[in-house]
Amino acid sequence: MLNLELIGKKIALQRKQKDLTQSNLADALFVTPQAVSKWENGKSVPSIEVLIELTTLFDITIDYLLDNSEVKDNDYSTLFKQLPREVVISRYLNSKSLDQDLNKIFYLLNLKERQLIISRIIAKRVNVSIKVLWPYLNDKERYYLLGVILSNKLKYNLSKIYHLLSTEERIICSKQIENGTYKYDLPNTFYVRS
Repeated sequence: MLNLELIGKKIALQRKQKDLTQSNLADALFVTPQAVSKWENGKSVPSIEVLIELTTLFDITIDYLLDNSEVKDNDYSTLFKQLPREVVISRYLNSKSLDQDLNKIFYLLNLKERQLIISRIIAKRVNVSIKVLWPYLNDKERYYLLGVILSNKLKYNLSKIYHLLSTEERIICSKQIENGTYKYDLPNTFYVRS
C-alpha cells in the first residue's frame, strides 16, 4: 500500500533541493499549486503521468518515490539504486559530513568517480581529510596523490599519514626530501634509505 505521507515528503524534499516553490513546481507540471500542496501533505498522490514528469524533473526513479521506506541521506548503496549516480555523488560532495561518509561511498564509486573526488580534493573544492581518504585509495591513486603532494601542488604535511605509507612510498618521499623539493619538516624516522 502506498504511504502518501512519505511520498509527499519525498516530493517536498526534491522540490526544495531543486530550489523550487510549490507554484514553480505546479507550473512545470501544469497542475495547480493546491495539487502540489496536497501531494506534499500526504492528502493525495500525483497521477502516473505526473509521477513520470516528476521523475524526469527531479532526476529520480519512480521506485524512489513510491517505495515505503525512507532512505537516509548517507545510505549511498540504496541511493545509487534509486537515483542517477551523478545526483548521489553531488549529494555527497555537498554534504556536511564528507569525512564521516567517505567509508560509505568511496568503495561504491568507479575509477572515474574516485578520480573526480581526488581531483576536487587537490583543487581544494572538496574538504576531505587526506588522512581519512588514504586507506581507501588503490596503489595507483596513492602514488598519484603522493606525487601531487611531493611536487607541492597540494600543501600537506606527510607526517600526518606517515604510519599509513608503505615502505616503497616512504622511499619515494625520502628521495624527494633529499632533493629538497618537498618543503615540510618530517620526523627523523620518516627517512628510509633505499
